[in-house]
Amino acid sequence: MSLFYIPLAVLCLWGIKYSGKAFRGDAMSVTSTTAINGIFTVLVFMCYTVSWQGYRGGTWDDRIFTDYLYPGQLVVVPFLFFSGYGIAESLRRKPGYAKRMPRYRLGKVWLSFAAALVLYLAVNLLMGKRYTPLQIVLAFTGWGGFGNSNWFMFDILCLYALTYIAFLCARERFVIGAALTSVFSVGLIAALWYAGRDSYWWNTILFYPLGMWYSLLRPAIEKRSQRNNLVYWGLLVCAVALFAATHILYMWRHRLLLFLISGCLMMAVILLVLMKFTICNKALLWIGKNMFWIYILQRLPMLVLAKYCPQINKFALIFSAAACTAALTWLFSRLFDTINSILFGKNK
Repeated sequence: MSLFYIPLAVLCLWGIKYSGKAFRGDAMSVTSTTAINGIFTVLVFMCYTVSWQGYRGGTWDDRIFTDYLYPGQLVVVPFLFFSGYGIAESLRRKPGYAKRMPRYRLGKVWLSFAAALVLYLAVNLLMGKRYTPLQIVLAFTGWGGFGNSNWFMFDILCLYALTYIAFLCARERFVIGAALTSVFSVGLIAALWYAGRDSYWWNTILFYPLGMWYSLLRPAIEKRSQRNNLVYWGLLVCAVALFAATHILYMWRHRLLLFLISGCLMMAVILLVLMKFTICNKALLWIGKNMFWIYILQRLPMLVLAKYCPQINKFALIFSAAACTAALTWLFSRLFDTINSILFGKNK
């Protein structure tokens, strides 16, 4: 895997700008969060290819990645955090936004998810797999699947629905709505745990309401962390050190509390970095903008490769899967730009 660390580092650092003594006023702009999502989308892809090939115990650089640097569920933490933050910003600044969520959030996301599932179903049927009507129905809710990342879609659809209910109950008063969303999120975690779902179904859910609270508390947090450069750099160094320590401990002990602390510290590092650094280039922006399609479609070429090329080496796997995923993403994004503009209008 060492050959892929260099292009990944170049992708992340290409076009980065340092603001000097000043702090960025647009640290949480759509461009900034999209670029960060682009970085973590690439990490998600790498995690899937590594885990699919089962490289634990391989060469020394593979072991470094899988045993110490392997981000695991941390790769989806920014997606949920920024999703909660973005929803909160819309709820705070756009009157009546909560009432429009069933159509413009739930409906829009589910339609895209369903379109990808149709392709997964067709490919699996062509490869000889068979499903019962109940399995097919459950797959379109995210509770089941055809080899796709259904757990994440189930969680995000549930969180959007719970946010809608919470803010209707709160009559769009943000603090009450955010508090209810947090309570409902805990309830969702409890329900998934009681249903016997694996921990990856529920261990990142709390980062969604955390992103909502950051939207509210951001001015106060930035005021204190940006008092001067000494305070800022001290916080950043401490956050990086504590994140590294807790993440290594989590990789060793695998305790939920360590994971949650590690995730919070990772987001603290990201938010602090964005206060001083502009991380933006066209490649990251394209990946981040098409994060949904890349995330939902990337397993499809891997399923085909696993069926017909089970002995494929890791380099051919990564390049083949990346090329196919990029092509599918381009096709689906172009198609749904048109469909969404017709069904939902522009800039909704």
